[in-house]
Amino acid sequence: MEFTIRCKMKDRWVPYFVSMLKRMEQNGAMGHSELVGIYSDGDGDFRPCFDFNIEVGKVDYEEIEVYGKVYDAG
Repeated sequence: MEFTIRCKMKDRWVPYFVSMLKRMEQNGAMGHSELVGIYSDGDGDFRPCFDFNIEVGKVDYEEIEVYGKVYDAG
């Protein structure tokens, strides 16, 4: 499946967000597994807006301790 995501966010967050996506891509290419995320600080200035060309339903998530890569322009 191929789909498009359009994103608006403050310039200072872009390198961190793109680096997170690139890390996910690298992990897939290497067959490496790790937790990769971004610190989504709603009280700060990380207020991205996303537009998708597909619809997806809500998925479940787990709350876990973080032992991986977390990107933060913070």
